[in-house]
Parts: sequence; structure tokens; C-alpha cells
Amino acid sequence: MEQNKNISGLKDVVNAMREHTQSLGKLTSSTDGEAVKRMMGQDADRLKEAVKSGDMATLKQTFDNLMRTEEGARLIGKIRDQITEK
Repeated sequence: MEQNKNISGLKDVVNAMREHTQSLGKLTSSTDGEAVKRMMGQDADRLKEAVKSGDMATLKQTFDNLMRTEEGARLIGKIRDQITEK
């Protein structure tokens, strides 16, 4: 039950990210964004595909891994703030 709730929440985040593509592009170019891109290496392409296709398992695994790093947690926090801003 908890896993379904997490996946549902992740779907909402992915949809919001799609709606805020331009402003999120600025965040991914930030210092934290660049650090996360370097850490992810080739996984960045896999993440882009997962967002496009709605592959929730890959997105969840990637976000879980990112949240374990200082830069990733900070960037995800900024993304969350951006997509929930009214």
C-alpha cells in the first residue's frame, strides 16, 4: 500500500516537472545541478528516458540515490520548491 502511495506521488512530481521544463532547466544548470550531472554520468540519459516514458521504478531508484548525496538532496529540494510554487 505504501509503495503505491509513493509511486502515485512520484507520478505527480513527474507531471509537474514536465509542466515546468523551462524553469527546471535553469536549476539543472546551477552548481548543484552540474554536480549531480557529473555524479550521474551516463545515468542522466536513462533518467531523461524514464521521465519521458513514466518509468516510475527507475525514477524512484534514481531519486532515492540522489537524496543520499548533499548536492542531490539540495537540488531535489529546489526542484520541489519550484514545481510546488503557486
